[in-house]
Amino acid sequence: MDADAIRQWTLVLDQLSYYELFRVSKEATYDELKYAFHGFCEIFHPDAHTTRAEWERTAINRVFKRGTEAYRVLSSPDLRIQYDAALRQGLGEAQEVVLGMTLNRHSSVAPGPQRLVDRLRTPAARPFLSRAEELLKKGDPQQAKIQLVLAMHMDPGNPALEAFQKEVEAAVKEVQKKKGEEAKKPWKKT
Repeated sequence: MDADAIRQWTLVLDQLSYYELFRVSKEATYDELKYAFHGFCEIFHPDAHTTRAEWERTAINRVFKRGTEAYRVLSSPDLRIQYDAALRQGLGEAQEVVLGMTLNRHSSVAPGPQRLVDRLRTPAARPFLSRAEELLKKGDPQQAKIQLVLAMHMDPGNPALEAFQKEVEAAVKEVQKKKGEEAKKPWKKT
């Protein structure tokens, strides 16, 4: 990216919606948004521009902060709904209002994802984790545990999966305890 391109970005930055910033549609899925954000980071992450002139680094940093703000809002289901409503009402980014919420324009940290599946670091683990969550909800923690082990194999060392594993283990123990109590009950003849 040359100096002229950096100038162009700074000129239009405040006029772009968060969707336009990432070049995604308003119907973009979380995965599409995440993919677009990663591409954005490859271009604008400040660490990739440490040898540039001071004004260029400042401009790139401003663009990057706007991108992290956009990702923070669009990746949160609640904030995204509020942001979309604000856009429809014509409030726009200039007011930085999302239904009464003031966004911190200078925040460069995206919040953690809201769903467990969004905390995965590799897409290969997603189907296994989704199935594990589904099975746990249906009351089959033993099968959920198997699916979770597969997800953990695809995304080793993920703290979110390790926390979920404790929840699944507790559910497995509860089912085993109930089965043990049922086995101890005398048979009733009718």
